[in-house]
Amino acid sequence: MRRTVPVFFASFAVLILFTSGVRAQNGSGFQEVYTGTIVSMNGPMRSTTFNLSIRSFTDDAEAQRLLGILGEGNQDDLLRAIRNNDLGRISTAGSVGRNLIVARRNELPDGRIQIVAAFERWQTIREIRSGSRIQDYPFGVMEIFLDSGGRTGSGTFVAAGRVRLRQRDGKSQLELENFGTYPNRVMGVSRRN
Repeated sequence: MRRTVPVFFASFAVLILFTSGVRAQNGSGFQEVYTGTIVSMNGPMRSTTFNLSIRSFTDDAEAQRLLGILGEGNQDDLLRAIRNNDLGRISTAGSVGRNLIVARRNELPDGRIQIVAAFERWQTIREIRSGSRIQDYPFGVMEIFLDSGGRTGSGTFVAAGRVRLRQRDGKSQLELENFGTYPNRVMGVSRRN
């Protein structure tokens, strides 16, 4: 069953459009590392640990370019344009890590920090061979809200999502659709470096 995640509408739009500019920091030894637990909210409750390492953030100019690609084409065009980005890495216990293809950081008015990281999601051999509908959901997205000190937090995780631009009230709005019924919870996040 597919479900559009209303909470992520605004968050993912912030990811691309309204995040305060954080310049990419490459080759400077910059790295933020976050660890925590992802708890599945679909089917039987399962949990796994994760490690999110961010080396650089997507700047505003690049975010606007990506929105233009999505607006003129579709999510496949967007994925082709960013597939080789390497802004950091996300991994879960027992899985091979994936490169981050988009990473944004936003300081909220209440002092909290929002981090949104997107990657090309993990796929199983079974779904590749069967050509199942889940292949239409190529993105994984993690959103974390950190306390005002930027050391601990929680958030949500979409393991399989797809993106598109929708026209609402005369404005383009970025929409993230979750393949699962609910997004997974991200709990016990802490900054490690």
